[in-house]
Amino acid sequence: MPPTIDAELRALAAAVREIRARHQLSQERVASRGGVGRKYVGQIERGEIVPSFAALVALARGLGVPLSELVRVYEERLSARTGTERETRS
Repeated sequence: MPPTIDAELRALAAAVREIRARHQLSQERVASRGGVGRKYVGQIERGEIVPSFAALVALARGLGVPLSELVRVYEERLSARTGTERETRS
């Protein structure tokens, strides 16, 4: 069964928080470097919104990583979450 949008948003939120923590960046710094609002970064980190592709590119820039790194960490988190959800349902 494919992951739900909720699982995908939680995985993206976890990926952004993880990368931001790894680089010791505040939401304000990520927002400033990426050209987006701090509240927007917070909404993404809480899984409250579905960001556009352009927003993901800006977010990766703000995090100081290539978009491919953001996607890689997202996919790891999504795999971990959907694997856990499958185990719980079994």
